[in-house]
Amino acid sequence: MQNRMAKKKWGQNFLIDQKVVETIVQAADVKNEESILEIGPGLGTLTRALLERNSHVTAVEIDPELCVKLRQRFVKEERFTLCEMDVMELAPEALANLIPASGKVVANLPYNIATSLILTILPVRKAWQSLTLMVQFEVAERICATPESGKSYSPLSLVGELGFEKKIIKIVHPESFRPAPKVDSAVIRLIPRNSGLTPENEKRFLRWSQLLFQQRRKTLMNGIRQHYPEWYQNCGDSLREKFELRRPETLDFNEWMKLFSDYMQNEKNEICQEIRNFAKKEV
Repeated sequence: MQNRMAKKKWGQNFLIDQKVVETIVQAADVKNEESILEIGPGLGTLTRALLERNSHVTAVEIDPELCVKLRQRFVKEERFTLCEMDVMELAPEALANLIPASGKVVANLPYNIATSLILTILPVRKAWQSLTLMVQFEVAERICATPESGKSYSPLSLVGELGFEKKIIKIVHPESFRPAPKVDSAVIRLIPRNSGLTPENEKRFLRWSQLLFQQRRKTLMNGIRQHYPEWYQNCGDSLREKFELRRPETLDFNEWMKLFSDYMQNEKNEICQEIRNFAKKEV
C-alpha cells in the first residue's frame, strides 16, 4: 500500500518504524498543547504520535491523494489542521505564520526539498523554538560538518553554523521506510540562534561565502582575486599575510565571519570613497 502511494517526484518515503517515530517525538520534546508544524506528513504516522502528545498539529502536504487519506484518518481530531499546498511556494514569512509563535517544527522531510527548505527557513528561524527533522544522512552531515569533517564541509555547513545549534540525534537505515530509500537518513535537531548579522547581511554572507567556496581545493586568495578584485587590490597584502596558502575548506566558521567582516569594511570604505569623489565633482 505504502509503495503504491509513494510518488518519486515528491521524494516520498513513508516512515513505518514506530521506534524511530518515538525517537523524533522525544527529541522534539513535544509538550502538552504545543503548536507543531509538520511538513510532508505522508500517511500520518508521525502525525498520530504528535497528536497523542496532546499537541496541535498543522500539517502541510502537497499530494492530493494523501490529503484525502489524512482527512479521513484525522476527521475527528480537532487539534489537526491540514494545509494542502506546496510548502516551497510559501514565502518565509508565510511559512512562519502557519502556527503561533514559539511553536516547533517536527517533520520527516521529503528528500528533494530538505536543503532548499532549510535555506527558506533560515531568515525566519526564530519563529520556532526548535526544528526536529528527518533528512538524508548526507544532508545532516553537511549541516553539522566542520573543516575536520573533510568533504562533508560545505556552504551548507556555514548555513548550519550561521543559524542554529545543531545535533544529529540518530542515524536511520532504509528499512525504516516504505519504499526503502537507497541511502541512510538521520534525525537532526536544530535550535535557532542569533548570528549577529542582520537578515540582509546573512543573505549577503551566504552568497559571498558560496562564491569563495566553489573552488574549495584552490587557495582562498585565488577566489578573492577572481570574484572580488577590488577587495584583493585594496587589502591583498593583509589578506596574504593571514590566508596566503589556505583553502576555503580549511577555514572554520569564526574565520569565515572575521573574513566577511574585513570584506564588509572594505565595501564600506569603497562606498565612502565614491561619495567623496562625487562630492568633489559637484564642487
